[in-house]
Amino acid sequence: MRLRGAAVSVFVVALAFALALPVQAVAGAPASRLLFGAYSPVDPDNRRTDTIAALEGATARPVDIVHWYQPWGSRDWIVSVQRELLDAVIRTGRTPLITWEPWDPRNNTPHQPAFSLARVAGGAYDAYIAQWADKLRDVGRPIYLRPMHEMNGSWYPWAGGLNANSPERYVAAWRHIVDIFRARGAGNVRFVWSPNHLDVLGNHMESFYPDAGYVDVLAVDGYNWGAAMPQNGGWQTFREVFQNAYDRLAKLGPQPIWITEVGSAPEGGDKAAWVRDMFAKAAGMSRLRAIVWFNENKERDWRAGSTPRVAAAFRPRARLRLRAPRSVRVGQTATVRWTVTGAIRVTSWKLSHNGRVVRTVAAGALRRLSVRVTRSGRAHWRVTGYDARSNKLVSARSRRATAAFSRDNAPNR
Repeated sequence: MRLRGAAVSVFVVALAFALALPVQAVAGAPASRLLFGAYSPVDPDNRRTDTIAALEGATARPVDIVHWYQPWGSRDWIVSVQRELLDAVIRTGRTPLITWEPWDPRNNTPHQPAFSLARVAGGAYDAYIAQWADKLRDVGRPIYLRPMHEMNGSWYPWAGGLNANSPERYVAAWRHIVDIFRARGAGNVRFVWSPNHLDVLGNHMESFYPDAGYVDVLAVDGYNWGAAMPQNGGWQTFREVFQNAYDRLAKLGPQPIWITEVGSAPEGGDKAAWVRDMFAKAAGMSRLRAIVWFNENKERDWRAGSTPRVAAAFRPRARLRLRAPRSVRVGQTATVRWTVTGAIRVTSWKLSHNGRVVRTVAAGALRRLSVRVTRSGRAHWRVTGYDARSNKLVSARSRRATAAFSRDNAPNR
């Protein structure tokens, strides 16, 4: 995103969706599901992920990727690898995504020749890069690193045309960084290359591409700035923001594609409808594997939970299919089976018989329950799935009643 003042560390949870990643899928997520993430200005800088859990509760959408920003220039504790932040994310079963920025945000200007691409490629920061490579390697888990994003803009020191930068110097700097990580054995680090959705000042994204051998994930950033900011495009649909950039990325290489920053302003249209359309259009982008929402009230109110209606628009569409026996003899067991599809994270299931809860079980691979039938008559079953905060995610009722019979009133066969 464009310059946001002197923010030192920004966090994003990648609206990340179904991820068939080049080497290894995001931890804990089925490879067939579109992954979700969002930016949150608190987590994991506080060594916790409470706001991420709250976001999941408000939207009922699993958060798979936690994304935050770290600059190269600032106070020592900020620019260093903060293992406690990584651990806070990994212990919740999520995957870290770090945007790695060669600049000092305290200066609040892109004119910082100390961080020119020529200096990065020329070795001025080799010791710092090697330190990061060593410490990320030692984590031993997949980490997604996004250096020098939005290079085709004009608001960061690594952008083309600033600080004597050029596309050739960008490619050289990128490859130099990756080569150091490889030489240090940091094979668990995946590199995310992420231009802005629009080229600025003749900086065509394709000219900055380091090559498929140096990029694990192709990504893009873009926003619907709304009617209050016509200078940034005004109100635009998801397709208007992303379709052209997506098509261009798809031609560059075979890697999975992520949207690493996205948000919609409320002014000028229906934000909730925009979110629903985003997920609908994303389903038709066969290479898209993750979406990262920028979840902060800043230039505009980008938050996913800005209103209850907007939060509800993030709720995954899920389908639960329930199969119950047509008949069962009193004294025997009736087995109810179900299947569920959609981007939801169920932690417990409740089985009801004629409106009365008869069993509660932890979610797992087994999706069937057997209940002993004690009286004759006809009964409907219902299965309901809940998340870790007891929010109801999905529910289905048997389409036909089960007939329970005794030896005396057995149905004709």
